[in-house]
Amino acid sequence: MYDFESIHLSTSVDDAVAALVADPEAIIISAGTDVLAQIREGRHAGCTLVSVHELEELKGIRMCDDGTIEIGAASTFREVHESKIVVRCLPALCMAANTPGGPQLRAVGTIGGNVCNGITSADTASSVVAYDAVMRVKGAAGWRDVPVGECSP
Repeated sequence: MYDFESIHLSTSVDDAVAALVADPEAIIISAGTDVLAQIREGRHAGCTLVSVHELEELKGIRMCDDGTIEIGAASTFREVHESKIVVRCLPALCMAANTPGGPQLRAVGTIGGNVCNGITSADTASSVVAYDAVMRVKGAAGWRDVPVGECSP
């Protein structure tokens, strides 16, 4: 059983931020492979969810003109593993993205959820830390850059 109060289906990053400002206890969800398992186990009972699953602005993998590689938080493990950019430039992340669960999980599980969940089994987290990755996050005060290696669960 999934015991949650409600789910807000965000239409944009700004909409998701507004929903999280309105309910600071709400939990962000995309594919839900970790969050829904936690809810089923009894954690977060009665919570409110804010879904970012359909936000195209959080998807995609691209190389910028300056050589920076941007990987959207809602990019799936499979997309990361199969990306020609990741294969060529980030081989450790490419391999790590092919290790979580089975093919079904890799088809829906997201790199953002895996890294941000902060659990020791986060297959891609050590790779993004090793590559000195920086998360670009948005909150009520606007955008900021957070080095993944400085994050704590």
